Amino acid sequence: MSSSILRVIRNARRIGFKDYFNQMNTIGDTKWGTLVGVDRYGNKFFENIDEDEIHMRTRWVEYKEKYYDVSQIEPGWHGWLGYLVDTPPNSLSADATSKRGYPTPAVVPNMTGTPGAYVPYSTVKPKFSSWTPIVKARV
Repeated sequence: MSSSILRVIRNARRIGFKDYFNQMNTIGDTKWGTLVGVDRYGNKFFENIDEDEIHMRTRWVEYKEKYYDVSQIEPGWHGWLGYLVDTPPNSLSADATSKRGYPTPAVVPNMTGTPGAYVPYSTVKPKFSSWTPIVKARV
């Protein structure tokens, strides 16, 4: 089913005024569902299996940080969000989860579009310079 104004209004009423504007600013749609789990970074994962929800858009994440990217999601949760597995990682037993043979590297966030974005230093001479007219005295 496609997104309709009735579904948007119904979800906005269910989630509240504050969460409605937060979702519209982050994911661009209103969603209502059950909290499935929280990962170690504080991201919240939701699922909605209502019949009026758009196909393959029933799972979503609400990030803890204001500036976010997909590298802030753990691999198990990433697979669950992409419909690779039906069981969320927090409901698996300790034996069913895989262990890494090396420590997990620190997540370096992608700061593109934020005030902390990387800006390279330019060593190239500018091709254009401002023109300042030289006025000579009239004779």
